[in-house]
Amino acid sequence: MGGSDDTAEQDGPGGDRRVHLGREPSIRLGALVIEPGLRRVAQDDGREEVVEPRVMQVLVVLARSAGAIITRDDLLASCWHGVVVGEDAITRVVGRVRRLADGIGEGQFKLETITKVGYRLVQTRSEPDVQSLDAAPALESATTTEPLLAVLAFENLSRDEDMAYFCDGVSEEILQTVARGAALRVVGRGSSFQFRGADKAAAHVASVLKATHVLDGSVRRSGDRVRIAAHLIECAGETTLWSDRFDRDLTDIFAAQDEIAAAVATALRIAFAPAAKSQPVTAEAYDLYLRALAEMGNLRSPATNVAIIERLEQATALSPRFARAWSCLATMRARILKLGPHRESFVLIRAKVVEAAETAIRLEPGLGEPYQALSQLEPIGHYLVREGFQKHALSHGPNDPRVLYFASIFAAEVGRTHEALGYVRQAHDLDPMNLQIATRHAIAVSAEGRHDESSALWDKLRVLWPNSEDILWYAINSAIFRADWSRFETHVKDARDRGFYTEQLELMVWFARNLRDPDPIAIKAALDRARVDLACTGTVTFDWLIGTYRLGQADETFDLIEQASFNYIFDPELPSPLDTTTAFAAIFNVTFNNEMMRDPRFPRLCAKLGLCDYWVKTDRWPDCAAPGVLPYDFKAEARRLARVDT
Repeated sequence: MGGSDDTAEQDGPGGDRRVHLGREPSIRLGALVIEPGLRRVAQDDGREEVVEPRVMQVLVVLARSAGAIITRDDLLASCWHGVVVGEDAITRVVGRVRRLADGIGEGQFKLETITKVGYRLVQTRSEPDVQSLDAAPALESATTTEPLLAVLAFENLSRDEDMAYFCDGVSEEILQTVARGAALRVVGRGSSFQFRGADKAAAHVASVLKATHVLDGSVRRSGDRVRIAAHLIECAGETTLWSDRFDRDLTDIFAAQDEIAAAVATALRIAFAPAAKSQPVTAEAYDLYLRALAEMGNLRSPATNVAIIERLEQATALSPRFARAWSCLATMRARILKLGPHRESFVLIRAKVVEAAETAIRLEPGLGEPYQALSQLEPIGHYLVREGFQKHALSHGPNDPRVLYFASIFAAEVGRTHEALGYVRQAHDLDPMNLQIATRHAIAVSAEGRHDESSALWDKLRVLWPNSEDILWYAINSAIFRADWSRFETHVKDARDRGFYTEQLELMVWFARNLRDPDPIAIKAALDRARVDLACTGTVTFDWLIGTYRLGQADETFDLIEQASFNYIFDPELPSPLDTTTAFAAIFNVTFNNEMMRDPRFPRLCAKLGLCDYWVKTDRWPDCAAPGVLPYDFKAEARRLARVDT
C-alpha cells in the first residue's frame, strides 16, 4: 500500500489530474520510454531502470506538463493526493527524478528548478513533443532501420509433389545458416513460410512481417543432384540485390547453403562470424533429416514423435558428424522424456539426450538448440541449472525466436514477468505469425496486468487463428479473471458452436459461474474434491489453488498448500500433474493470481517451490518484490523462509 496511493483520478491544482499509475499511458521523451504501470524508464539502447511509485508519479506529472512549470502544491495534489508531508519528502523525490535526468535520461531531458516557484521538465533533444505510445497497434513492432530478412519457402520445381518436404527443409537450412552466421535479425519460419505463390510479392511480405529484405528461390531435385536458385530483394524499392544458381550433389549441399548465406551477408554488408566447416553428410542422411524437420510441427502425437526420433537416429548413424541432426535428436529425445511414451528406462533416455546434445555442441559449438534440450532434462525446481542452460542458448542464438520463447517461459516461472515479456516480444517481432509464440506473447502481456492490451491481443489472435482451441481457451480464461462477462459469454458460445466444449472448459465455466454468483454448496464440494485429490496424490495442482483462492476460500487454500507436497518439481523421475508446464508461471500472473500474491502467506508457497532459495542465492528477485508493489515486505519474508544463508 504505502507508496503508490493511486486511488482516484480527479482534477487538482493547475488542472492536473491525480496520477493513477495503472491507468497512465506510456510516454516518450526522445529516446526514452516512460511506462508508468511498470514504473519503468527504458532507453532505446536497451538500458532501463525501475523507480519507486512516487518517483514515477512525479515524473509523469512533469513529463505531461509539456514544459510548463509545476509547483510543489501541484505535486502534492497530483502525487500525494493532498496528504500533508514535509518539504524533505518532496525534495527527496525530486532529487531522484534529477538523478534519472543525469543518468538514463542524459541527453534526453533535464529538470530545472524555478526558484520559489517550482520545477520544469525540459527536453534536450529536438524530438517531437511528448507522445503517448498507447495509440500504436498492439501487434505492431517499432520501426527500425536495422535489416530484417524474411527467408521464404523456396518453390518446389521437382516433378514429384511429395518433394515439398525436401524443398521446405532446404529453405529452412538456408534460413538457419544465415541466422547463425551473421549479426542479422531473421524472421522465424513459422511466419515467413506461410507465404506461397502470389503472396510472395516483396511489398506484401514487407507489409505483413515488417521485413526490409526477402530471400526467395526454388529447388529442383533429381536423384542425388539438386539445383538451388536464390535471389535477394530489397522490399522498399522491390530491387533485386543479388541472385545466383547452385548445382550440387546432396553430399555437398551444405557448401551451397554457406555460399548463399555469405552472398546475402555481402549484399547486406553484414560481417559474418567464422562459419562452421561444412560437414560430410550422405544424401540419404540429409533426406531423413529433412523428413524429420517436416514432421516436427505435429508434436501432439506420441507416434509421430517416435517416428521423428527413428529418422534422426538413422541420419546420425549414416552421418555421425551431422551436427544439426544430433541437435534435433536431442530436442526430440528430451520431449519423449517429458511426454512419453517411454519404451526405454528413464535413465537410458536421459543419457541419450545428453549424448545427442553434447555431440551437437562438439561438432558445431555455435548451436543454441542443444542447450535448450539439456535444460528440458532438469526438473522445474532446478532453477539455477536451468538458468545456466538458458544463458548458453541465448548467447548462441540471441535472435532465435524459439530460444527467446523458452527464455520467456523460464523468466515467468521465477516471477520476472517484465523480463519474460521482453523476451517473447523479441520472439514475436521475429516470428509474428507463429501461433505458439503469439499465444505466449498475449499471456505475458496479461501477466503484467495490461488488461486492455491483453484483451485486444486475444481478439486479434481469435481472428488470425479462428480454429485454435488453445487461443479460445486462453481468451475465455482471461475474460473470467477480468470479470468481463460479456466477452466470456461470447467466447463460450463460440466454443460450443465449434465443438470445443471439452470437460476442461466445462470446469472453467463452472468456476466462472461461481465467481460471478457463488454457490456455497458447489464451492464446498469442489474443496472436498481437492482434498480427496490431495489424499490420493499427495499434491494439489496450481490451477485448483488459484481457483479456490479466487472463490473466497483463502484459509482453505493455504491449508491445502501446507499439506501438499511439491517434490515432483525437484525430482526428474517423479511424474508431474498435467497443468505444471502451463500453470506454474500463472502464480506470478497479475491478472490470474493478484489476490493470492497480496496475501502475506503467499511467500510460503514460494518457499515450498524452492523459489525463495533461488532468489536469495542469485539476488535476482521477482517483480512483486519491488517496493510498494505488495502490501507487505515480500523480500524480507522470502529471506526469512529461505533455507540458504542470507
